[in-house]
Amino acid sequence: MPLRVLPASSPDAAARVADALRAGGLAIVPTDTVYGVAADVRRDDAVRALYAAKGKSAREPLQLLFPPDAAALAPWARLTAPARRLIEALGPGAWTVVAPAADGWSSPALAGGATVGVRMPPMPALAAVLTALGAPLAASSANRHGGPSPTTCADAVAAIGERCAAALDAGPTPRGLDSTVVDCSRTPPRILREGAVPAATVAAHLGLDAIEVARRAEGAR
Repeated sequence: MPLRVLPASSPDAAARVADALRAGGLAIVPTDTVYGVAADVRRDDAVRALYAAKGKSAREPLQLLFPPDAAALAPWARLTAPARRLIEALGPGAWTVVAPAADGWSSPALAGGATVGVRMPPMPALAAVLTALGAPLAASSANRHGGPSPTTCADAVAAIGERCAAALDAGPTPRGLDSTVVDCSRTPPRILREGAVPAATVAAHLGLDAIEVARRAEGAR
């Protein structure tokens, strides 16, 4: 299937991207941080194709992208108290919260584990795709594994477009820096990657020592 690059301003763009995803194709999608490559999480074949397209180890879990509505997380993740506190404090944004996966579903996106990283990017174009699809997206940055994370659709297409069915172009990403990943499945929570949300901000909301959190973040890189 040839790649279709669709401007986010097109009235039927979200529906067309959702159709490609529902059919098992991969799609390049915009987030508030970087462009991602995504698959319908209900399609195990598509999730496996995403790993292959990136050259990413199937032992490394993928993120799940959700619309900016915390209620949408319930069938997929069991939010711990710290996870809820952080999501409520930050709102939709440039974070990934790792929480225990909900009972009753499995996916190659979990990489054999029992936790899942959830994202709620505040991007209307992406939210429209998620609404049209009716399910979260398994996703990773739209680059070959180890390459630079793309901040424009053109860069994402150049990196991985030949393996995708659709690309949604919403212009340059607002932040241009990967999300901050916080593991709230453990006690105390731990920053696995410091990105667009500073470690000190996470620490303040979770009642942790900012210096200690920063050290953990540095040690996890």
